[in-house]
Amino acid sequence: MALLRERGARVVGLDLRGGEGIVRADVTDRKEVEGAVEEAVGRLGGLDVLINNAGIGRAQDAGDFPGREARRTLEVNLFGAWNVTAAALPRLLETGGHVVNVASGLALASVPFAAPYAASKRALAAYSDALRLEYAGSITVSTVYPMYMKTPIHEVVESQNASLEGLVREEPVERGARAVIVACESRRRDVYTGGRASLELAAARHLPWLVDSYVSRRVAGLASRRDLPTFVRRIAGRRLPPGKLSPLHAFRGK
Repeated sequence: MALLRERGARVVGLDLRGGEGIVRADVTDRKEVEGAVEEAVGRLGGLDVLINNAGIGRAQDAGDFPGREARRTLEVNLFGAWNVTAAALPRLLETGGHVVNVASGLALASVPFAAPYAASKRALAAYSDALRLEYAGSITVSTVYPMYMKTPIHEVVESQNASLEGLVREEPVERGARAVIVACESRRRDVYTGGRASLELAAARHLPWLVDSYVSRRVAGLASRRDLPTFVRRIAGRRLPPGKLSPLHAFRGK
């Protein structure tokens, strides 16, 4: 928000915790969202750009039944953005406005035990595409793909001993903020956090098997750590039918 204000933008946020410049709202609750959006638009005097950045992350075994936290992840990350967009759309149509949906690099390249988050972000990217097609000529839509950044969203996952640290490359939070600014100013369809991220995600789009192999190698590398992450321990401990090798075992030469 600070970077936007530095560029002369008037900004109002929606969050579970209200405050200065922030309207309180649970993005998963339609009635709360409708009221909050109207209040925000009233404060601003109109609406030119909507940024959907609400998100949570939870670790979940993709082979287990989706639990309450997994469903909550989909509700916040996907349907939260959908709710706010639907509430704001009449105002955006008045101004020929722009929607920025903050997805993730995990929308294209997944990692173990990130199924709820990755699925929600891939679905959010698909929602961006549908919205762009249906309202072409009336509004514009950008999808931003931040890479791994050390933000509070990871605290819960770390408490579950399923941290991404050491598994994927880390980028500074400021780079993600700048990518959102680029999306707002350029209205580009897809926005990445730099040239390297763009190349990595292009590989994830067009050479997914290569990225899967890379992630598997990284997981195998983590297996040598003393504080073995839970997800590595669970992958390594799974029994497979004779003649079948998991990527972890295959890349360790077993």
